[in-house]
Amino acid sequence: RPLRESVILVEKIVLQQLRGMTQEAIDHAMSRPNSPTLSRRDFEFIMRNNQLRVARLQQHFRNMAMMKKRLKDIYGDRYSHLGGGSEASDDDSDREAPEKYDEEKTRRLVRADRISQILFGKQYEEFNFARRASFMHRNTEALKGRMRGWLNIPEDVNISPSCLLTLAYLAHETVAILVDYCILTRLNSSNRLVDPYSRVTSSGKSHNMLHLCPEVSQGRGLDGVKPITPQEIHEAMRRHRMMATRRSGNYRNALNFRPPYLAM
Repeated sequence: RPLRESVILVEKIVLQQLRGMTQEAIDHAMSRPNSPTLSRRDFEFIMRNNQLRVARLQQHFRNMAMMKKRLKDIYGDRYSHLGGGSEASDDDSDREAPEKYDEEKTRRLVRADRISQILFGKQYEEFNFARRASFMHRNTEALKGRMRGWLNIPEDVNISPSCLLTLAYLAHETVAILVDYCILTRLNSSNRLVDPYSRVTSSGKSHNMLHLCPEVSQGRGLDGVKPITPQEIHEAMRRHRMMATRRSGNYRNALNFRPPYLAM
């Protein structure tokens, strides 16, 4: 069971991050004279410095489009409402893109799998439910109202269905990355003098680097079952900000005022 203080802190962090990302996307959308509607392309633009995250977002939409197409083929008109948010012609969600090896997500999934292997039946059910919880909703209008109310988006801002799905994805991704960073912070204990972010960031090396993850090879998956504390959350965010604003050689870019977003 998560701690109540940790849940409140995670909600505040996710809300702050999503509002910041949404405001940047709105500013970019308003700069277009002909098409000021907020869409997924605006979020991809502010993520342009991390092509791996952009490819992950595009892959997510391709998987969703494929899943809805298969459900339509199986159930026909009985589940026609499943395709309510799939009209993403403005974003071309099914466009072809070269696949990239996502080392960061692979390591995150390996750590989650290691934790799940030592859970009992009831614990695994709660673990599986927590990993599937998100803002995704079959009713587009319900999703739009929920997101507008939570993020306090102005009423005069037009939001496309693909933008709502993007916000839901970014909320889920932010929570997943934050929890994973907290687990890495916990594993970086006094008997583990290893920088956890050396295993988080993509280094471009081969797939065989997975055996270098001590949390997998040393069987410390039990540490991830314990509730995450607010102190670990604060420490994880501190390390994330430190890595996101690290120096470039002996100099720091004084013009880079952009806050470090977990999902970008």
